[in-house]
Amino acid sequence: MQMGITIFAGAYFGKYLDEHYPSSKKWFTMLFYPFAIAIAMYTGIFGGWMAAMFGNYAPTADFIAGIQEDFVGFHVTYAFIKSLVFAVIIATLPAYHGYYLKGGALEVGKAATVSFIWTSVVIIIVNYVLTQLLLG
Repeated sequence: MQMGITIFAGAYFGKYLDEHYPSSKKWFTMLFYPFAIAIAMYTGIFGGWMAAMFGNYAPTADFIAGIQEDFVGFHVTYAFIKSLVFAVIIATLPAYHGYYLKGGALEVGKAATVSFIWTSVVIIIVNYVLTQLLLG
């Protein structure tokens, strides 16, 4: 849950900066996704350590040894590649639907729904392709 909140906060902060410092592209939004992913990875590991330590599941030394034993450095690179690609998709696909919108308030609602659905579908497909290309 804390990872989702951290990623949302990073996206929100990037959107806030894009609105207050306008440019032709949504650079802050796209750059804050990887930053939020890095913080989310850290808080996820920290949360796991807290649960292991305070829940008496594993001592700190065993927890750190387990993380080091299963660590694959490319997985961190893979997470950043995915976050950059997803940031581009999330920043551009809804903007495309909004830019070519014709009509009033009803059409805005329809365009928002369509852009959400297409963004979700494209992210699922791109996630599959990236996973097969980079980890397959």
